[in-house]
Amino acid sequence: MKIHKPLVIGLLSLSLCFTSCSDGEDGAPGLSGISCWDINGDGINDADEDTNQDGEFNALDCQGADGTDGVGLEEMIQYGSISLNLNGTRTDGIPFESSNTFRFTPIGTFSWIEDVNRVNIEESADNILYTFSAVRFLSSPDDVYNDGGVHFYGEFANLGEPSEELLEASIDIDYTVFTNDNKYFIMDEIFHSGGVGVSDFEFTDFVFNSESNNLSFSYSFEVLAANNSTGNPLTVSGDVDVYLLEEITP
Repeated sequence: MKIHKPLVIGLLSLSLCFTSCSDGEDGAPGLSGISCWDINGDGINDADEDTNQDGEFNALDCQGADGTDGVGLEEMIQYGSISLNLNGTRTDGIPFESSNTFRFTPIGTFSWIEDVNRVNIEESADNILYTFSAVRFLSSPDDVYNDGGVHFYGEFANLGEPSEELLEASIDIDYTVFTNDNKYFIMDEIFHSGGVGVSDFEFTDFVFNSESNNLSFSYSFEVLAANNSTGNPLTVSGDVDVYLLEEITP
């Protein structure tokens, strides 16, 4: 049998490779590991003086400095909150429950303060009239993109007196309800005490501190199917705990 010359050369090369690939001596050690804080390149952790001479990665060396708290949001939540609980049935016949707390209030804008975050007290010969107005948003308020919120308005006479009387109250809801099956619907409603289709409009634990202008109470009412956007009976309840602003007058 004739063996071709190129094949012989290939076999010899392969034999030499197996012969020369045996274990050799260890190579020289590599450079020392450099931590995330090693700004000098000398393998020493300059932040906490721990050495990394063995080249091991130290996760602590890669922690950044603590950030600072966000600026501005704490001012928007300093005046308290309004919670909202909805219990009813969607327009497609599926029961739902939704609860949320609205914490954010506009600041620094006269029209907002004048209209929706205030208390006004007027005295007459017969009564002391208290007017309360508070709005809270679900997120940082914006009149175009983040307008979801709850607005409470109430007029009371002679709070804390035997002649105490609720004259008028309303709750304005602008809120998107998200459900567990990844669907949603929008509620844009205003409900009045004594209004059509609204019953059992109750305030409990009503407290107003005239020194701090802190107003707190719980509320609840029922709405008939024909008088809310779900087309089904609706129960609305929640808690209000807010600090209102009072204008200084001469």
